[in-house]
Amino acid sequence: MAQPLLRRLAAAFSLVVLATAQVHAAKPSETLLPNTTKAYVSVPDVDKLREHFDQTQIGHLLKDPVMQPFVEDVQRQIRDKLSEASVRLGLSWDDLEDVYGGEVAMALLQPWDHEAAAATLEAASFEATAQAKAAKKNAEETATAVAAAVDKAQKTLDAERREQRAVAMFIDVTGHLPQANELLAKVAKNHLEKGAKQSSIEIAGVNIAVFTFPKKEDETVARTSFYGIHEDQLVSADRQDVMESILARFSEPGTDSLKNFEPYAKSMAHAQTAMDGTESHLRFFLEPFGYTEVKRAYSGGRKRRGTDMLRVLQNQGFTAVQGIGGHISFKTEEHDIRHHTLVYAPPVTRKPGDLAVTKYDLAARMLDFPNKSEVAPMAWIPRGLGTHVTFNWKMKDAFWYAESLVNEIAGDEVFKDVIENIQFDPHGPQIDIKKELTNHLGERATILGDYRLPITPKSERMMVAIQVTDPDTVMQTVNKAMENDPAAKKREHNGHIIWELLNEEAEVAEIQIEGFDGGFGFDAPVEQAEEEKPFIPNSAVTVANGHLLIATHVDYIVDVLEPPSTADTLAEAADFQAVSEALVGLKSDKDAFRAFVRTDEAYHATYELLRQGKMPESESMLGKLLNAMFTSEDAEEDELREQQLDGSKLPEFQIVRRYLGPTGLFVRTVDDGWTISGCLLTKELK
Repeated sequence: MAQPLLRRLAAAFSLVVLATAQVHAAKPSETLLPNTTKAYVSVPDVDKLREHFDQTQIGHLLKDPVMQPFVEDVQRQIRDKLSEASVRLGLSWDDLEDVYGGEVAMALLQPWDHEAAAATLEAASFEATAQAKAAKKNAEETATAVAAAVDKAQKTLDAERREQRAVAMFIDVTGHLPQANELLAKVAKNHLEKGAKQSSIEIAGVNIAVFTFPKKEDETVARTSFYGIHEDQLVSADRQDVMESILARFSEPGTDSLKNFEPYAKSMAHAQTAMDGTESHLRFFLEPFGYTEVKRAYSGGRKRRGTDMLRVLQNQGFTAVQGIGGHISFKTEEHDIRHHTLVYAPPVTRKPGDLAVTKYDLAARMLDFPNKSEVAPMAWIPRGLGTHVTFNWKMKDAFWYAESLVNEIAGDEVFKDVIENIQFDPHGPQIDIKKELTNHLGERATILGDYRLPITPKSERMMVAIQVTDPDTVMQTVNKAMENDPAAKKREHNGHIIWELLNEEAEVAEIQIEGFDGGFGFDAPVEQAEEEKPFIPNSAVTVANGHLLIATHVDYIVDVLEPPSTADTLAEAADFQAVSEALVGLKSDKDAFRAFVRTDEAYHATYELLRQGKMPESESMLGKLLNAMFTSEDAEEDELREQQLDGSKLPEFQIVRRYLGPTGLFVRTVDDGWTISGCLLTKELK
C-alpha cells in the first residue's frame, strides 16, 4: 500500500500553502487536467485549510514559540523539495503569496496518445500479416509472426511512454489578477536572467508566454515553461501539448478529463460519501506505477543496476492497483484530522476460457485480505506500546502465490528448487515447508512496536506475530531450522525456547522503488553500490500464545511472554478505547486491517535522535522516512548523510508530547479494492 507516501505528500503540500487567501470562482482543475494525470494534489479552499489546520494540535505545536527555529527549517526544506517541481515552471511557493484567490493544485502527467498507439499496433499487425501472406506462410506461422510483430511494437511504445513526463500548476486568481500579473512579470525577469529566451504564442485564443532555456549537456530537448491566465485561472505547464490540452477543456471539457478518469472518479466518490457531510480541505490522487515512471523520466531514466522492482511488480499483476485517492479534513467536530481513501483495484477481466477464480493474477493474488470482526487486540498484548497493527491475510495461499514473484526477481525458476533443497538437502534443515509450516498458518497477523531506554539508533523494537493453527508443529519446525545455524543462539524463558539470530553488521532490508522518495520532487538518479551489504538484521523467533513471534530484539519476546493482568492489556487502555470508538463512528465494523498508534510514543525515539544529531543513524520507520526526504541528492548510497535538520534547539520531548494525540485507521476489502478510513484525536480524551 502506498498510504505512508500519500500522507507524507499531502502533509508536505499542506505546510507550504497555509499562508494564503481564497475566494472561489475559477473552473476546478480536475475538469481541466487530462486522464493521463499520474499524481494530483488540490486544496479547494485555502482559507479554510489554513483556518482548520491552525486549530489542530499539530497546528498549535507548529506555532509554539519554542518550536519556531526548528519549524522554520523544516518548512524551508519541504518548500525546497516541492519547489523542485515548481522550478521547472519558474514558480516558488514564496512567489505565490497574495496571488491565490481560490483553489491551488499541482499535477504530474504522463502525456500519451492512446489512439495513436492503438493505430501503431494495428499497423504492425497489418504489415506482419501482409508479409506472411507474401511468404506463403500457413495460418499458424502467420499468427506467430503477427504476435511477434505486435509484441515488438508494444515494447517500443512502452519505452516511448516511459519517457513522457509533464508538470502543471493551477492557481485560481479570482480577485487577484493584478498580483497574478505582477507574479508573471517577476517570473519573466527571473527566466531571462537565467538565459531563457522569451516568446509568445496563442492557444485557444489565449496569449501564452513561452520561455525556452539553453539545452544542457544531459538534455535531449531544451526545457520550456508556458504561462497563461484564462477565466481567472493561472495555468502553467512545461510542455506545449499539455498546455493545449488544458486550455481546450475550458470550452470543451470532453470525456477524457481527470474528473472522468474512472480510478479518480471512484476514489473521489468514495471519499465524498465516507465524509458524510464533513468538508474536505485537501484532495489527492496517485496512479502509482505511472507516477513512478514520470519520476524516473524526470530523473533521466532508470539508472540503478540489478532488478527493476517496478517492472517486476508490473509484470506480476500489481497493476491491478489503478489508483489511490481520497480526502483529508482538519479539525472537525470530533477529530483533529480525518481522512478517507480508496485504493482502486477492480478484479481482472477474465477472457473467454480463462477458468481462474482469483481476483487478481500471478503474485498479485497475494493481495487477499478478508474482512473479519476479530480485530481487537489479543489478551496477551500489553498496554505499553506505540504501534499496534492487526490484519487478516490468507497467508497460506500467499506464500505459494509468491512463486512467480521470487522467480522473476531471481531471473530464474528457483522457487521450487529452494523449497526442495530445504526439504531434501542432507546438509540443510530437511523441512517440508508445506507440511511443517505453511499448512499451519492462520489468517491473522499483528505488528507491534515500541522503544526502549536509553534512546539510541537501535532503540525501536518491532515484532510480527503470525497466527498458527498448530503451535507445537511450527515450534518444531523453527527448532529444526535454527539448530544447525551458527548465527542462532538458543535461549529459554518460562519454558519457551527462543532463538536469537545475531548479525551485528547487517542492515535492515527494504525494497526501494525509484520514484517513491518524497513529494513532487524530481530526484537525481542514484547509482547502486557495487557490493551490497548483508541485510538480515538481528532478530529473535519463537512460538507462543498461538503465534509465531518474530522480533527485532530478543527482550521484546521476553516481555510479551510475561502475561499482563487484564488491566494492563492494550484493549483496556483508555486511549485505545477512544480511538476504537472514533473508528466505529467512521463505520468500522468487519475490517481487513485495524491500526492504532500512540504518536507521542511512536515519534519519541526519532525526536530524541534528532535532538542528539543522530538522525542519519536512525533505524526506526519514521527515521528512515525522514532520512529519505532530507538526504542530499549527491550523497553516496552507502554514505552516512550529514544531518540537515538542526535539532539542537528542540525542547524536551515532554513539551512536545502534549500535542501528539492517538491515531488509528481501518482498511476494508471491497469489490473494487480497499477503502482506508482513519482519524487523529486530540491529546485530551473525552
